[in-house]
Amino acid sequence: MRIVADHLLALAAVARTGSLTAAGNELGKTQPAVSAQLRELADSVGTPLFLRHRYGVTLTREAETLLPYAEACARAVEGANQAVVRLKGLEVGSLHLLASTSTAVYFLPPVLSSFHAGYPGIDIKISRHQAESAIEALKRGQGDLAVVRCAPALLSKLPPNLVAEHLMKDDTVLVVPHGHKLARFKSVDLRKLDGLDIVSREPGSATQGLVDRLVASAGARLNVKFQTVGVEGVKEAILRGFGAGFLSRLSVERDVANGTLVAIPIKSSRAHQVIAVIHPTSGHRAPAGSRFVTALLESVRS
Repeated sequence: MRIVADHLLALAAVARTGSLTAAGNELGKTQPAVSAQLRELADSVGTPLFLRHRYGVTLTREAETLLPYAEACARAVEGANQAVVRLKGLEVGSLHLLASTSTAVYFLPPVLSSFHAGYPGIDIKISRHQAESAIEALKRGQGDLAVVRCAPALLSKLPPNLVAEHLMKDDTVLVVPHGHKLARFKSVDLRKLDGLDIVSREPGSATQGLVDRLVASAGARLNVKFQTVGVEGVKEAILRGFGAGFLSRLSVERDVANGTLVAIPIKSSRAHQVIAVIHPTSGHRAPAGSRFVTALLESVRS
């Protein structure tokens, strides 16, 4: 018979307490259960491991030889138990977030700052994903949770082991500088934007892909005067006079507030987008992931 951890834990407990009954109490087992573990260990060794006497038991020389390994095993188990306590108390751990660009840059930083202040022992990592790829990564266990911008309909198509929490609306809007001919409009119909000079995002951008589909379905043609990379690149090009652009409302909140850009709603239900957190069902979430979901929900309610 091979030696297993329970054999060594029983030996360490008997050596520590000097009694089978006391060892059983320490391990949460009955005295006969401890005796059975030690008999199995003795069978593996091929010799008795303790001698009984009126005050308890005494280890044999063979048992003393095994004792350092038994004590190391007991320390490892105790260390693991303490680690679990720290993990549950969020003293240590990790949090791997999957996030779309807009949520990583414009939504998550204040929530992450507050979370880090409360749980400095949690290491945080963000990987960039569009909503669909984030869902696939979560299904493969390649992240703790996703905070993404997506169409509301996507959230109703999740596999049964994932759930979504709606955090906020974040529609796609037409963005222009002050003084642009469209700046005074309260909303725009894409069919009436035919021939408009625009700044576009790079291929692969989820927002640009959505805009291209909306414009095509409206039968309009836009003049791409400048193609650039990233939200900030689009905003800078708009300010430099290259044309209008399509961005998430969240990404231009500060610019609209300080008066440098104007965000105009688009007359299309398909322009409606949401920011949501997608995560495994409660029984499959790591402690840090569960607490961060709560932090996200609290942030949008406050």
